[in-house]
Order: sequence, then C-alpha cells, then structure tokens
Amino acid sequence: MRSSLAVLLFILSAGDPLRAEQEPARVFAAASLTDLVSALAARFDAAPIAASFGGSSELARQIVDGAPADVFLSASAEWMAFLREAGRLEGEPTVFARGELVCVAHEAEALRARGAVDVASLLERGLAEGDAVAIADSGVPAGEYARQALASLGLAEAYRPRLVGQKDVRAVLNAVEKGELQAGFVYATDARAAGLPVLFALPPESHAPIEYLAGVVAGSPHPAEARAFVAFLASEAARAELGAAGFRLP
Repeated sequence: MRSSLAVLLFILSAGDPLRAEQEPARVFAAASLTDLVSALAARFDAAPIAASFGGSSELARQIVDGAPADVFLSASAEWMAFLREAGRLEGEPTVFARGELVCVAHEAEALRARGAVDVASLLERGLAEGDAVAIADSGVPAGEYARQALASLGLAEAYRPRLVGQKDVRAVLNAVEKGELQAGFVYATDARAAGLPVLFALPPESHAPIEYLAGVVAGSPHPAEARAFVAFLASEAARAELGAAGFRLP
C-alpha cells in the first residue's frame, strides 16, 4: 500500500514543487471510489492526497483503531455512524453522491439468451449448475445493499448457495472480469469504469438508498486540509467529475 500511495503522490504533485513538499491529506475511501478520488485529487489545490481504498467497514474499523486518516469517504451512513459512536467523527458528514446497484456478467449475451433479464430469472434460467454469483462480504455496503434487495424480492434463501463473498466491490468486479464467477452485484459506476456488461439493475426500492458520505476524522493530523477537501466535494469542479463518472448528484 505504501508504494501505491507514493506513486499517487508523485503523479499528483508533478510540476508543482511547492505542492510536492506539502504533507499529504490522507483520504480513506470506499473501493468503489478508487477512480473518482484520483480524478478529484488532481483538481484539489489545497494539498496532495494520499488515498487508501477498501470496504467502508474495513476502513472505518482501521480509523477507530487509530489509523492516521484525515477524511473518510463511505458508501454507507452506517459506517459514518460507527465513527461517530467511537468519537472519531468531527461534525456532521455530508452526502456528496448517490449510486445504483447492478448485476454484471462475464458472458452477458449468453445469459440474456437464456432469459436472464432480472434477478429472479438470472437464478432460474441464467445460471448453469455450478455457476456462482459474486457479492461483497457482509458489512461491506455493496454487499449489504445486494442482500437487502435479495431479501426484499424473496430470493435470499434461493441465492444463498450461489453467493461467493469478496472483500470489496472491486474484488467482485475482478472475479467476474476474469470469469472466475459468472456474475456479480456491483455499483453501476464500477461496471462503467471496468467496461463490464450490465445484465440488469436491481430495483432501487428493494434496498436502502445508496449514498456516499464524506466526513472529517476527529483528531485528523491535517484538519484544515481535511475540511477543505470535504468542502471541495460540493464544488462545481468536483460535481463535474462525479457526473462524468456516472454518480448521481445530491
């Protein structure tokens, strides 16, 4: 992780010696924000950004355990509340983006030909014996939203033997991309970034609203830069990047 952060800092500071000498603001962000945070960091002038990505649950626990983070970008309000309860959140978090949950497939056309056009028909007609569906692990927001949808649609028990947990939404994408698993539940923005075909979208009413929240970590090593970055997320420049990446704007 240290080497990847160093590369990110070098790229974002290139051509600006003064900025390169600044201490970076450390942003802990949901894995589904990987490409977006890199784009936002390039537009953020107040400080270079060192970013760590993973499941919101994993990152929140790291922060509570004392990891030196300045900003937390979560794919779920639950993990912001977790920070607040632990006394590790400064002020109120802000919703800066919304998303959509979809099912991506390794061979989407083949599954469509079998009649897999929604979550029920994927299970009933689209999957052959032994095929499985990737889902982010319990506690990871993308996985929780998908499980809520399956339960709401009365399909949780039927899907249970087919589901294969992954550490975060990017791991789900990777498993489907490589053909290790036939299909997987991810955010629409992740499917778009990876160029994976979308088989169908899960009904938005079948799960809690997908909201991305930004919060300043209490005790942040760089509080001024942290507050500036969270405020930046509401700027026109940041909203343009969010829209270009396919996120819905609050």
